[in-house]
Amino acid sequence: MSSPARIEASEDVGNSVNGNQRDFIPLILEAMSEKNVGQRKLALKAGISKSRLGLLLHSDPGKRATMSLREFQQILDALDINIVQAIITVETYRDQRLFHDERFATSIAMLAELFQGLPSMLLAALDEIEGIDGTEVRKAWAGPLRKALVEKLVKEVSAVMARRDFLSDASRFEF
Repeated sequence: MSSPARIEASEDVGNSVNGNQRDFIPLILEAMSEKNVGQRKLALKAGISKSRLGLLLHSDPGKRATMSLREFQQILDALDINIVQAIITVETYRDQRLFHDERFATSIAMLAELFQGLPSMLLAALDEIEGIDGTEVRKAWAGPLRKALVEKLVKEVSAVMARRDFLSDASRFEF
């Protein structure tokens, strides 16, 4: 019995976080529904046979075939879903339908854009700190760095909102 949308070990990207399975199939099915793309059309666009796609997207998780990383990428590309957005969506929202909710779509897009360059920027920043050769870096730093990043985000977004409010108020008093 294979796990839902499990990625083949031969392409080892992992399929769980803290023991919880990631299930991308609901996200894929919701995108297919929203874009009015059936399995036949998706199979053609993704370059995967219709019978193979049917096995990958089977409604019974126990009967699903194991999805390779390449197949996963082909399906996402065919549906115009960024892989980073898909991962963030599944990690962030238990109900993947929120991925297609306009209220959250821009947040997910912003997070995907943020995370695409963040790892290399953080490594470059750590490399610039004198005296750090990499051996001093600890996993335990992740929590405080995450907290600092979120605090900075709140501060910057609040500043943008305050400027927007100020400009909106100022435009009402112009003659």
